[in-house]
Amino acid sequence: MSEQTAAEYSFLVGFDGEWRDTWWNADFLSLMAKRWRLADVQRVLDIGCGVGHWGRTLLPHMPDTTTIDGVDREASFAERASAKAAELGLAGRARYRHATIESLPFDDGTFDFVTCQTVLMHVADVPTALAEIRRVLKPGGLFAACEPDNLAEAMTSHRGFPGTPWKDVLQLLDFQHTCYEGKRALGRGDSSIGDTLPGLLAEAGFTDLSVYQSDKCPWLVPPYQTRDQAIDLRQILQWIDAGICIFGHGSRAETEEVYLAGGGDPARFGPLFDLAIESQQRWKAAVVAGKYHGGRAVTAYLVSGRKPA
Repeated sequence: MSEQTAAEYSFLVGFDGEWRDTWWNADFLSLMAKRWRLADVQRVLDIGCGVGHWGRTLLPHMPDTTTIDGVDREASFAERASAKAAELGLAGRARYRHATIESLPFDDGTFDFVTCQTVLMHVADVPTALAEIRRVLKPGGLFAACEPDNLAEAMTSHRGFPGTPWKDVLQLLDFQHTCYEGKRALGRGDSSIGDTLPGLLAEAGFTDLSVYQSDKCPWLVPPYQTRDQAIDLRQILQWIDAGICIFGHGSRAETEEVYLAGGGDPARFGPLFDLAIESQQRWKAAVVAGKYHGGRAVTAYLVSGRKPA
């Protein structure tokens, strides 16, 4: 990894536990499987597979004969994905290895379907990555990516009850935007790439483009007892208790690095970081007191396109 260790990144993105299981409604994925014609797919590539969650989530919507290859730039994640596949009895259908999106270790025209989830948002040179994806797709094969606009989600995260004062919201949104600009400047990707991804696929030569948004909306209403609410709340509180700046970019040191790289004023970093942490603590206090309620409009784009036949 670049700015974080593998363990730190794994914690930050919730690889462990059940949190990622709450990202999708099962009936919506069934609909997307029909739209993507996954019933016709035999060989799949899951890029930036992490510990294998996204590929395994889609696998039930494909024929029993379908196989998945997964690659990740972090070797330990590929190893964990292999172990999980074996644990679930999928060792014969899912295999994982260490590789990068910019240099995929497969022949031209290998796969019917290539996919990734929250991966391109961490890629410095997306056109090069898309060209490599197109290379390993069979003619007529489909590429589908799920990528966010995290800045759009940030707005709604402040609007629950009791909400953040508007003057603080403006400061926190500008702080987060500056951190995202710094992430881009450091060559670590665009956390809101979902907005521009359809155009990037068109420029890369993909056709039959389609763009959808996930219909899943996380929400919290006391006493927070539904399964998804409990899992979501547990994950957010773990981040807060670990000192993670949800409105920045991880730890204080990591957030300062990207903030300054994004052109932020060094003299303002301390007060802004403190405001972000204070806002998170206020949110936690409201939850613990059973007073917080609100939705969080996650903006998750599902963008797909085909390699011309």
